[in-house]
Amino acid sequence: MPSRQLQSGAARLKPAILIRAALLLGVLFFGAVTWFIRRSGGVPPFDPANATTLLWVARGVWGFSMATCLVLFGLLRHSRNAARARSLSIVGWASGELVAMMGGVVWYLTGNSQWYTFGLVYLVLTFFAFPAPRE
Repeated sequence: MPSRQLQSGAARLKPAILIRAALLLGVLFFGAVTWFIRRSGGVPPFDPANATTLLWVARGVWGFSMATCLVLFGLLRHSRNAARARSLSIVGWASGELVAMMGGVVWYLTGNSQWYTFGLVYLVLTFFAFPAPRE
């Protein structure tokens, strides 16, 4: 049976913090696996002719995410409901994760790690743009 001190410590962890940690750790884990695979020489088969299409898809993901974040930021500023603010923040973070994961896919397939790095920075910026709600 867990002690009362452990139970009270776990109860203090806010769900929003756990969600943010899970999003960030998932992206970091994907990046670590990609780094390990590419470093060990396990380069996946990828036709360079498809690189242009892949990069246009990545640009589309960036554009979609930026548009989503702009709309969500406007909605969040005018939101008076705490539950709605939490939901909007989570969607904003997920939008940032989408960019980082797409960057990871580009890195995995092409070896260009810049997309992953910028995606990771974008994810962290969404954490600042959509702060965890205070409860």
